[in-house]
Amino acid sequence: MRLLAVFCAVSVLHFVLSVAGVVLALPAAFASQHGFWAAPVKITLAWVAGVLLAPLALLPPPRDIGYPEIAAVSVLFGLAAVAITYAVGRARRAGRRPAG
Repeated sequence: MRLLAVFCAVSVLHFVLSVAGVVLALPAAFASQHGFWAAPVKITLAWVAGVLLAPLALLPPPRDIGYPEIAAVSVLFGLAAVAITYAVGRARRAGRRPAG
């Protein structure tokens, strides 16, 4: 149940931040012409979305990126978080066993 919660939380958070960053990218570009402090939240959110969506750069050149592609990357991030959580939990359980 905990792994499902990790998957849902990471996937939803990734999707929301990515979509918000994509939506705010153009307004952030215009606002940043006067410097970073003109719109620091918009600029930071657009930068975070660029980092989160970096795996989409691996697609072939005629790429038309939309919500399905963002959702697919969000699911992959969720699966990676589940794998890491499972591996860390398993390593902790293995370290607690008595030697013998």
